[in-house]
Amino acid sequence: MKKYQFLSLLIAISFVGCNNVGKKSSPALSSIDVDFPTAEQLEFTPFNTYDIFRDGTCVIDGSILWYVEDRKDDFGACYDLNTGEKLSVIVSKGVAENELIDLAGFAVTGDSVLLYTNRNAIKTFAKKDIVGNIPMGDRKVSVTTAPRDIFVNQMMKLPNGSVLATIRPAFEFEKENTNAVNKSSVVVFNNNDVTPHEVIKYDSFDVGKATGKQIDENDLIKWSYAQGTIEIKDNDMAVFSVHNQFMLYTFDINTGKVVNEKRYTEMLREKSEMSLTSTNDMSQSIRYMKVNDKYILCWVRGYLSEEDKNLEEPKEAIFVFDWNLKPIKKFDLPDPEGKNGYYCISNDCSSVYFCEYYKREGLTLHKAVLNI
Repeated sequence: MKKYQFLSLLIAISFVGCNNVGKKSSPALSSIDVDFPTAEQLEFTPFNTYDIFRDGTCVIDGSILWYVEDRKDDFGACYDLNTGEKLSVIVSKGVAENELIDLAGFAVTGDSVLLYTNRNAIKTFAKKDIVGNIPMGDRKVSVTTAPRDIFVNQMMKLPNGSVLATIRPAFEFEKENTNAVNKSSVVVFNNNDVTPHEVIKYDSFDVGKATGKQIDENDLIKWSYAQGTIEIKDNDMAVFSVHNQFMLYTFDINTGKVVNEKRYTEMLREKSEMSLTSTNDMSQSIRYMKVNDKYILCWVRGYLSEEDKNLEEPKEAIFVFDWNLKPIKKFDLPDPEGKNGYYCISNDCSSVYFCEYYKREGLTLHKAVLNI
């Protein structure tokens, strides 16, 4: 799956810390077979072909196809989804305030387009200015930057202008100067007004004490939470995934409390000593999420059954929950069978597309409707 995401930190730094003592009490895991006893098979039909001849990322928002790619002079363009007409370049490369040198992340939310210049900064453009092909120099932009002393890993801007962010563990050279905010796992900030929250129940995991050059147990858990994705519902609710796991939890932004949580995998250490990511025995992970006012959709890849694991054949499926994390529906995604492409859920959660890319023919979308 090709998708603009923040780059994983690959700095080989030794972590030293105290391990928890005492036996851990892990909660009972939910079962895919119990929660989703049946699955709907999706049928894809060719939808449209576009004059796009470079490998990039599809984001489908209403009647607009945003195709994000790193080109010589810009970072892609938007198209009329139904006619294939190119409407406008998304953003030019450059040093002006309304330009970008590098693109670390991309999101379309509400009336805005969020362009992440790095892990700590977001440039927000009006969607209508880009779709309407307003001249680059006339496009207004607002810049949101995280406070410098916060160890931000992922950020999502709320409609009210505040930012919801996950906090990574401190590196060894940062530990002496770690402030109280960075000891939490989630923060909400607006300018210098920062409110920290703790959402991780460290004692509910048992990934084992660190040995050799492995990172501390709590640091590994915190890294897994920090690197997950964030989706929001208005200014009030959010859902977080846990990186490299089939785990998610909903979060009340106003109270700073976890509302509900679902775990289908048991967090384990990876074999690599310096790894900052966890794993699980079914290799299941939420690759990304999409939400609307009613539902949370998780695109999951991994061994979804013991048979898959025995055959060493990972599968892909979309799991649908309501905002109370009640299981609603499962959609199995067909094996692309060697096709050069990836799946993409529309922003309104009504459809899923297979984005098939060929250098000579261009980009072809195949569409299946999600009957939720």
